[in-house]
Amino acid sequence: MNERLLFLILFGVIGVLWWIAGYWRRKAGKAAFAAARLADTAEERDRYCRLAVLAGHRDACRMFCFSHPNLFEDHPPLKPFKLRGINIAFYGYYYPARYDALLGDEQRAFCRSLYRFKEGEIHGIEFFKACMTALQTAGKPYHIMFMPCSDGFKYVRRFNRLDWYIGKRRPELTSGLYDVDVFKPRDSLHEAKGVESRILERNYRITGNIAGKEIIIIDDVLTTGQSVADYKEEIERNGGKVVAAIFYGKTVVMPPLSLIKTHVWGSYFADALRKAVK
Repeated sequence: MNERLLFLILFGVIGVLWWIAGYWRRKAGKAAFAAARLADTAEERDRYCRLAVLAGHRDACRMFCFSHPNLFEDHPPLKPFKLRGINIAFYGYYYPARYDALLGDEQRAFCRSLYRFKEGEIHGIEFFKACMTALQTAGKPYHIMFMPCSDGFKYVRRFNRLDWYIGKRRPELTSGLYDVDVFKPRDSLHEAKGVESRILERNYRITGNIAGKEIIIIDDVLTTGQSVADYKEEIERNGGKVVAAIFYGKTVVMPPLSLIKTHVWGSYFADALRKAVK
């Protein structure tokens, strides 16, 4: 038989086998991912999710990342860190709504509580107390200022109960809720496209006397940190000194899917090696 023809036949057979293997690998990934979504326990969910990642399922990679943010995030909740020169603390990880189908029950519950805080339906006192404790602020006379949002009504609705709590229960603190005049509406930053390039349209002015005060900023979600950096600049232009900022949630940063696959495959081989050694 002609060597060239033999090579083409062999190449074709390998191609067909490769396609068949890929087809069944994709089918296995879909099945494992579906099982992960329907799992009754976190352990089952994690096991099926890992199998789906091994099969190359992209959404399973995202699900695994969201289930184990501590493996891929630089900063855990309630552990202060520096960002853009600001001491930061946040209460928990926030997952954008488009990923809701990939989340566990606890993650969904946290995101729902954050949305309710944004809408002014819950007061946020627990989050405030936890973050202030993490920052080790006990007994210190800080002035609390709140991040202006898309309109004045939402601003007051979101933060008025924290303003009440500070005034009634935290005598060492002062509230700056009414130091800011949100004088016109603007689009919501969290609903806008192009997260990395968003610019905070200044729809507010600082009207209170904050000169010489040490200030902690409160906001709902930390994503890039640009908004809080802009607000810090405006506060300090008016004579205040920003010492920290606290957030209900921090948006989880999605790493490259290849990094997630590498981690899961590494864990798989490490477990196999341990079993072989026993």
